[in-house]
Formats: sequence, C-alpha cells, structure tokens
Amino acid sequence: MNYKKSQDTSINETLIAQIIFVVVVAIGVLFFERFFKIESSSVDKSRGQAASLMLDFENMKRMFEGEVVEKMTILDALNASVTAGQIKLLYTVDINNDTAVAGINDHIAVGDKNFSFHINGEKLNTKDLNRTFVNPGDTITVKLE
Repeated sequence: MNYKKSQDTSINETLIAQIIFVVVVAIGVLFFERFFKIESSSVDKSRGQAASLMLDFENMKRMFEGEVVEKMTILDALNASVTAGQIKLLYTVDINNDTAVAGINDHIAVGDKNFSFHINGEKLNTKDLNRTFVNPGDTITVKLE
C-alpha cells in the first residue's frame, strides 16, 4: 500500500513538472516573439518594394527583379541589373544630362534600330532614363526596334 501511494505521488509530481515546463516554454516563446520579432526574409520583405526590368530582344529575353530605393531612376535600375545579371551596358550621358543607350550585351543600336524603353507599358524617351524615377511595382521593358 505504501508503495502504491509513493508511485501515485511520483506520477503527480512528474505531471506537475511537465505542466510547469510547458507553461515556462510558452511564456518564453511569447516573450521572445514580442521583444525579438523575427522579420520575414529580405526577399519577402522587398517584394512590396520591388520593380522588374525585362530585356525583350529577338534572341534574348531576361527578367530582373529588385528592390526600389529612394530616387532610383531607370538608368539606376539598368545599372543594378548589369551588376546582378552579368550583362554589358554601353551608354552615354551628355552635357545636357541626356542619356543614349548604344548597346546591351551583343545588341547594338545602329541605323534604324534603337533601344526603346517602356515603363508600365508607356513608352519613354531614351534621353530621360536618368530623369525618370522608378516606383515599387513598376515594370520596365527594354526592346531593340
């Protein structure tokens, strides 16, 4: 009889210890979440602040997506894509601050073929690439026409 009473007490103490452990862990998790909030990954976080740039040439189609920073121009987005996508970009900015794009990779603007730039479907003047700002959600398309 003494043994059974001792065994019941041991089971009760173990059960109480387990309940206390679960409560302490739950409080710890709540405390951690409240004061050390884990941010979503930078990729998930930047999606709301991202823009995309698409190179749409006859033999090459590439798309880049990246975070938009304050006062980012289309020329800045092109340069960021050059770094990320290992492409070559040849352009000039003259004394009037006008931009001209001469080449992207092995595609060259010569004769009647020129690069055209579109932001959200609206055609832009190439000379304004360094004056046109990119907003989150924008889609920039580059074509050789």
